[in-house]
Amino acid sequence: MPTDGTSSSTPLRFDEPAPVEGAQAPACTQCSTSIRTSYYELGGHVFCPACKGRFETELSRGSGAGRFARAAAFGLGAAAVGAGIYYAILVLTGYEVGLVAILVGWFVGQAVHRGAGGRGGWAYQSLAVGLTYFAIVSTYIPMIVKGINEKPAAAAAAAPAPSTPSTDAPSAPSNVKVQQVSLGGVALGVGALLLIAAAAPFLAGFQNILGVLIISFGLYQAWKLNRKVVLAFNGPYAVAAARTGDPVAAR
Repeated sequence: MPTDGTSSSTPLRFDEPAPVEGAQAPACTQCSTSIRTSYYELGGHVFCPACKGRFETELSRGSGAGRFARAAAFGLGAAAVGAGIYYAILVLTGYEVGLVAILVGWFVGQAVHRGAGGRGGWAYQSLAVGLTYFAIVSTYIPMIVKGINEKPAAAAAAAPAPSTPSTDAPSAPSNVKVQQVSLGGVALGVGALLLIAAAAPFLAGFQNILGVLIISFGLYQAWKLNRKVVLAFNGPYAVAAARTGDPVAAR
């Protein structure tokens, strides 16, 4: 039985350097330079000391608020595109294709992940899940608006015809102004539509359990892609020690 620790039955470990066969020196994954003294490892990749320093500097660059704003902008754009695709398929086919909801979750999750510079955590996960959910349910808004507009029309058609007004009836004052819709009223209306759309998947009760499950899969995709990843370098490891298969750290 081999005693140098390089047996094929030995499990791979990321906290120990990979044995280097023969006299070949390991090469840095980033700059491809042959390492002669010591090196570091991260997720099975070899880093020379210089590239390790540059990598850590890049990770610490920028502010948390700036990264979150960038992730929100990227995610919002992806959510808008995903909602457009989802609604187009719904209009063209007449069916809610569940795989599209999962695709929207993946698309928005990737956008948030890229905008955050690869950072993860509950804040980015919550952002990705929220944008994904509203991207999916916003496709219900045109149908909600259509249903709201059809109700007054149906009520007017069922109402009796109004009698002919008398010519002696007083006319409306000429100084009465038509009430204009304010910006706040528009925002309130849009907010109300979003709330109705957000509740729409649950309003059908048990009949829509499959739709709720499909949406949940899409949300899980967005959540999973933005999990927090702790990046910790292992090492430094001496190259000479790695050639013997002995993971002795260089101090």
